[in-house]
Amino acid sequence: MGDFTLLGSAIFLEKKDNILMWFIWFITLLITNIIFLNFIVAEASAIYATVSENLENYIQQQRADLVAEAETLIPNWAKKEKWFPKYLITRKVVA
Repeated sequence: MGDFTLLGSAIFLEKKDNILMWFIWFITLLITNIIFLNFIVAEASAIYATVSENLENYIQQQRADLVAEAETLIPNWAKKEKWFPKYLITRKVVA
């Protein structure tokens, strides 16, 4: 679209050319807005897909962090051995 310097010279055109210039300008503006809005929607959809893909992992990580923080707040004399496992088994899913 440029810096719209062409619009100032529209007063020097004949009536038919002036109408044609404004029509082409409006159509160009409309098409570029549609293209840019389509791009924004596509990017928002891609970001949403990425976030929803990793959401469960993020929730589990936050839950584990909260549990670890809560365990540090328990004084040593109040901790019971049956609350804490001797072994921690982890599993990693390879996709």
